[in-house]
Amino acid sequence: MKNVIITGASTGIGKVTAITFANNGYKVFLVARSKDKLQAVADQIILEGGVAEVIVTDLSDMNSINSLIKNVTDKVDSINAIINIAGIWHSKDNVYADLDFSDFSQKVILDTYTVGFTAPTLIVHGLLPLMQRNSKIINLSGTFKGGAKGWLPYYASKRAIEDLTIGLSQELSGRGIQVNCVSPSDTATESYAKHFPQYVDEAIEPEKIAEKIFELCAENNQTTGKVIVMKKGEEPFEGFHS
Repeated sequence: MKNVIITGASTGIGKVTAITFANNGYKVFLVARSKDKLQAVADQIILEGGVAEVIVTDLSDMNSINSLIKNVTDKVDSINAIINIAGIWHSKDNVYADLDFSDFSQKVILDTYTVGFTAPTLIVHGLLPLMQRNSKIINLSGTFKGGAKGWLPYYASKRAIEDLTIGLSQELSGRGIQVNCVSPSDTATESYAKHFPQYVDEAIEPEKIAEKIFELCAENNQTTGKVIVMKKGEEPFEGFHS
């Protein structure tokens, strides 16, 4: 059975992606902070005949990241895909947007960078010894039609993950490991519907994102070093730093 690690798997794109992979025969390691939400996803996967394991992880904390790496390394001999979806763009009640950069707290800035960039970097670094030829790494970015103004930390974390994608694809080309990034526009997740109900009908469905991620992880798919932009009603296209 193939193994896949998915961060941000408790809700939204991560949850849908986890279910997609489980439905296609992967053992899915579900990674996020909320034990209850992760367990609900795992229960759904198992009920539908899939295999899932919950690994509660705070991706803003280095010790927790290292614990995740050790946990996975102790459990499996190989990993077929790492999918870094977790990111920070809102709290429970507020969106980190339309803010002057000086109004962001240091904690929000650091957590946004750590979850969105440092954690994916360290997870790949720590689990790379378990990855064989034709393994896949997928990172999640995002489009910014209006540029960085108003949500600079999130913008910077997503631009950095695209650069990491390109760098890793070059670094790992000799090992036959493919590395790509999916960059969706506004996506109709639960959180997006909560914070932007007026725009949810214009947003792309998370299932479309999950399908593209799964397609890029097909064993015979040799695509690497690409940033794939996805928008509702449009065909996916390459768009580095779109």
